[in-house]
Amino acid sequence: MRIFLFCILLLSCFAGQAQTAAAPAIVMRVEHAPAPGIINGKHTLFYEIFLTNFSALPLQLMQLEILTAEDTVSINFISGDEIARRLYMPGTKPGAVGNPVLPPGRVAVLYIEATISGNKMPGGIIHRLMFKDANDSTSPECRVYGAATRLENKPVLVLGAPLVGGPWTAIYDPSWERGHRRMIFTREGVARIPGRYAIDFVKLDNHANFTAGNPDPVKNWFGYGADVLAVADGVISSVNNSFPESAMVSGLPAYAAEQATGNYISLKISADAYVFYEHLQPGSISVKPGQRVKKGDVIGRLGFTGQSTGPHLHLHVANANAPLRAEGLPFVFEKFKVSGAYPNLENFGKESWQPLDGGEKEVRKEHPASNSVIVF
Repeated sequence: MRIFLFCILLLSCFAGQAQTAAAPAIVMRVEHAPAPGIINGKHTLFYEIFLTNFSALPLQLMQLEILTAEDTVSINFISGDEIARRLYMPGTKPGAVGNPVLPPGRVAVLYIEATISGNKMPGGIIHRLMFKDANDSTSPECRVYGAATRLENKPVLVLGAPLVGGPWTAIYDPSWERGHRRMIFTREGVARIPGRYAIDFVKLDNHANFTAGNPDPVKNWFGYGADVLAVADGVISSVNNSFPESAMVSGLPAYAAEQATGNYISLKISADAYVFYEHLQPGSISVKPGQRVKKGDVIGRLGFTGQSTGPHLHLHVANANAPLRAEGLPFVFEKFKVSGAYPNLENFGKESWQPLDGGEKEVRKEHPASNSVIVF
């Protein structure tokens, strides 16, 4: 259920005075109720806070604290440069690292990726934002409580393997300015993030190469043509098999956002959960809308169609059968083995990943960590 909570519960400035009409005012809201996933054994929330500066002052954001709604116990916080890295003002370039400032009358999106310790999840959360007048270093520090939201209490979606074997690199990073996590699509007057938990799977060999020789021909990529599997029993909701494929990575034409998926399949696995498989090989899709499939069935092959930098499988789960008009949902895989991870992708395909301490381990009912190397 979509939630829209728009509230300021309390605002105060630490100057020994009551709030006046001239006091700075920030409104916080969470538009999509977050649902916990599990990454590296910890409950993790991916969600967004929309901030609006209703004052005539530029406001420097100092710290955001996440509290339990029931008893306002602190469970996580971000501050300083970390806020700057997570802050985006629509219509502008992402802010550089530094003191994050919200100009008068502006709206900003603050991307949150928060871990919550312990096995018990709170029923809801609220936020405490610390800020001050950015033009006056002597101004008092203010705080506002708001963006109260419940947490979705549905069981996390457990998926089977979408691919066979490996190693596969689970490519995503919530901090990437142009990554799936931060791509907001506005359609029909609503802003949504379909790829909130999306993963791009790229296959490697045991020497950490992703191609056999020249990376320009798509057929040289190790994952190209790999079988793509149904991750659960379900019904095929939609299929697009109309995209041609460039034989060379360098020959890929430019595509608009509406065409970014390339050839894709949408698999309905529950009343409000659809699995999207994107960039599939032309002619490889072996299913049609309305067809029932079983977990493990081959439904297509990994390809290079749509908006892509190389052959890979894009996978995400959303709450509607619409590539750009749906909210991304958390999911975990039944099991996979983790070999290691790339701290960053600067040397991807040139150097091996960083192995796990203690060697490869099997993981059950988790979402792969950012840029981890896994085997199904």
